[in-house]
Amino acid sequence: MKLIDCSACIGLGGINREIVNHEDYIVREAVKEPRNARELLAEMDRNGIDEAVVYHQAMVDVSPQYGNAKLLEGEPLPRRLHATMAVAPSVSDPEFEPEKILYAAKKYRLTGVRAWPQLNRYMLDGITCGDLLDLLCQTKLPLYLTPMKNWEHIFAVLKEFPALRVIITNYGLWGSDRYFYPLVRAYPGVYVDTSDMQEIRGIEAFVNKFGSERLLFGTNYPMDNMGGPIASLFGAKISESDRENIAHRNIERLWSEVNV
Repeated sequence: MKLIDCSACIGLGGINREIVNHEDYIVREAVKEPRNARELLAEMDRNGIDEAVVYHQAMVDVSPQYGNAKLLEGEPLPRRLHATMAVAPSVSDPEFEPEKILYAAKKYRLTGVRAWPQLNRYMLDGITCGDLLDLLCQTKLPLYLTPMKNWEHIFAVLKEFPALRVIITNYGLWGSDRYFYPLVRAYPGVYVDTSDMQEIRGIEAFVNKFGSERLLFGTNYPMDNMGGPIASLFGAKISESDRENIAHRNIERLWSEVNV
């Protein structure tokens, strides 16, 4: 079965240090981090993953601009890896004006953009980011969001821009269905990355309630090891057609609908 990882990270710094996770307890990990595309591909090959959507850890640790440069402006990514870029408000950072994002989307064949509004100190709303959010609604370019410490910004931006395509990722290993179930019910453009959906029967429960078309296989590597999400997908008691949807069909459909 073809596997497309909807969200993986290149670059050192995400783990292998003491961190406080989403649930506010200290975690110490010792995981091999991919310094570059070659090392990520080696780990994908070891786990049987065909393609992956990627970002760079420097987008989080340093700045959107620096992380984008690290991922996009060096050696071209192999065809198996699909780029995303980090964004910030154009009112303060003119390099993120809509026409420049469109240019980058075409040049680098972007499969989405990522926003960390809490981390980068801005409001993800019409007042601050209306031009960006209008562009994403028009082009159907997916917006990757993580709750980090809370979910309020995700609920708020979707209430104001219900046509957004949003992929919720890196939401913590404890069950988060009471957060994302309402969003999936209310907004047809909301998708959930399965990387943190490793609780018992989590995938099955989602499919039984909403169908399989809104789940995207992901590993969140290296914050999660690849094996856990793979085991969750292949161990779920769902039909093979549903498994294929999650494994690759859904994200391929999203890509086919992007208009840039």
